[in-house]
Amino acid sequence: MDQKQYRTSKIEARKIFIVLALLSLLILPLGCNRAGQTVDNLPTPTPLPTPVVPEKPVYTVEQGTIVNALIFNGRVSPVVEEQLSFGKPGTVAAVYVTQGDVVQAGDVLAELDISEIEKEILQAEIALQEAIAAKEKAEQEHAEKLLMAEIDMRKLELEAQKAAAEQSSISDLTQKQLDLQQAQESLGAAAQAYSEALSNDFVPQEYIDGLAKGLEGSEQALLLAEAAYQDALRKDGAKAIDAQIKELDQMIKQMEYEALLEGPDNSADVDVQKAELTLQEAQEKLGNAQLTAPFDGRVLNVSIRKGSQAEALRTVMVIGQVENLEITANLNATELEQLSVEAPATIRLRNRPEEALEGAVRQLPYPYGGGSGSGADQDDDRSVRIAVVSTGVELTLGELAEITVVLEEKENVLFLPPAAIRRFQGRRFVVVQTPDGGQQRVDVQIGIESEEKVEILDGLEEGQVVIGE
Repeated sequence: MDQKQYRTSKIEARKIFIVLALLSLLILPLGCNRAGQTVDNLPTPTPLPTPVVPEKPVYTVEQGTIVNALIFNGRVSPVVEEQLSFGKPGTVAAVYVTQGDVVQAGDVLAELDISEIEKEILQAEIALQEAIAAKEKAEQEHAEKLLMAEIDMRKLELEAQKAAAEQSSISDLTQKQLDLQQAQESLGAAAQAYSEALSNDFVPQEYIDGLAKGLEGSEQALLLAEAAYQDALRKDGAKAIDAQIKELDQMIKQMEYEALLEGPDNSADVDVQKAELTLQEAQEKLGNAQLTAPFDGRVLNVSIRKGSQAEALRTVMVIGQVENLEITANLNATELEQLSVEAPATIRLRNRPEEALEGAVRQLPYPYGGGSGSGADQDDDRSVRIAVVSTGVELTLGELAEITVVLEEKENVLFLPPAAIRRFQGRRFVVVQTPDGGQQRVDVQIGIESEEKVEILDGLEEGQVVIGE
């Protein structure tokens, strides 16, 4: 016997045992009774009630108009509204406004503890003033250096002009050279005269002795002329060297002057820029630690108090302009995907539902259309803004409203209630009651769906009866 047969026989045996036990319980009351009572005196047992089988609902395929609309609640809010948040975390030192206060653009509404930031700003301002003073001093010194360089250049130009003027006249070397030539010529003439006198027997001795003295004087004069020439030659060489040195000096001065013309060293400018950046960073810290009114308006909400901890970029205050109002609503992503900008809407205010107002979707949050995609709490923003088109209507700030936006509408179509449609593994079908009282499954193709009606595109005809679950 296999395992399956064994389990089957065991179950059958258990069934037989239960049947025998029930029979024994039925026979036992017939032979005895409680407290000597006969069988005829026993009470009549209460019969078990027959279970009521609930009737399944039936629906008739109808033809008419079907509307798919998105209905949601909203609140009257300002058209111009801004959520304010601190740019840095910290402890709230002061809150200067309360809900309902009217503020002007630029008013400080609240601030964090800024004592350390104020010290940073003061230090940065002092550092900037010092950097500016150092820059001005450097510019003044540069201007003085440039002026001195211009003076030096002018002096060198004048010296060059003077040297050129002196060069144009007869130089000392040339004069000494001429004197040497003249001494040489005088010596030659004296030597010739003395020689001729010696060779002439008729020349007196006294005359010859005079010629000899003249020759000796010419020789001395030549020696002096040669010495003077050599001295002038050396001086002229020194002057040439001096001229070269002055030329080099002029080149150096020219280079220095041209360098100064390019402006002062930019290190002072860099220091000023660094100081300005430091001050700007400190001022930004101060701005991040303060809430200021971006425009004239009214404080709509305040969620902080003195001493509380504020998170960076988390909304703590809302300000708006209450002169121009509209309807705002927060929807989920599925609802937002069904809406579009400028879609018409019907607005019913809760405190006056009998009055239907015309409206239109003015703005959807990012990325559904119209949002900026930036700013604090942008990722959590799901607000839809509905403009009120009806004229002559006075809205009250904070008033609740019900908004209806028609997504689709069709006339003369077949429809059933949603409860009549069955679903199984992606199929959509209904159970149709046949004329002979039977039932038949029919696949259907649906179109527009609303809370009350489902459009039947294919599979059914008007008047057919559908059995629900």
